[in-house]
Amino acid sequence: MYPNFSSPRGLALIISNRYFATMPERIGTDVDEINLQNLFRQLNYTVYVYRNLCSKEMLLTMQTFAKQSQHKSLDSSVVCVLTHGEHGELYGVDEIPILVHEFVSCMNATNCPAMAHKPKLFFLQACRGRKHLFIEQVSPIEADILVSYATTPGYVSWRNSVRGSWFVQSICEVFAKYAKTTDILSMLTLVNKQVADAFESSTGSFKQIPDHSSRLRKDFYFFPGVTKPFT
Repeated sequence: MYPNFSSPRGLALIISNRYFATMPERIGTDVDEINLQNLFRQLNYTVYVYRNLCSKEMLLTMQTFAKQSQHKSLDSSVVCVLTHGEHGELYGVDEIPILVHEFVSCMNATNCPAMAHKPKLFFLQACRGRKHLFIEQVSPIEADILVSYATTPGYVSWRNSVRGSWFVQSICEVFAKYAKTTDILSMLTLVNKQVADAFESSTGSFKQIPDHSSRLRKDFYFFPGVTKPFT
């Protein structure tokens, strides 16, 4: 099990892109942003939010986040990206893609030695293609990194203009309910079930299933409210 008892537990970065040059406005992303801020603050993370970044700004923000000196004394980190995307790519508001692998690798042991051997969690709310999953490969990541995608490769992710995305709604609901007693991978299985079973598009025709790629080497718990290891 990873130790996760520092206070704060770690730093959390949220990048939320709503307005794009020609792509549709991501109505509902503000709701996701607020829900994620509230969730990770309750889980004892220091949260930083950046909005409407171009691709270069997204990478620079990620690189700057990775260099934060506070990481050395903290036990974990979280990165959430709310944007448009394709398989293996995330879009800045300038609609120039950046590779997910390049973005995530900013937090690897080489680029962020202060977080070496510590869990680094990525939650990516973005489409991964243009297909719809009717009712009827991830880039390699490095050790101690988990990447949780809103949907499987090649498919769209769904978002409600009032309640936010199906994926973030489920993350916030499941984590708030189970984080005290349940490890991250078990909670993500519950997220899969909730997204697959509880949601469908407004036409009733389309569904969604999240996708997770983990290189965690131990169980990870958020341990909200716990300030020292169990004995």
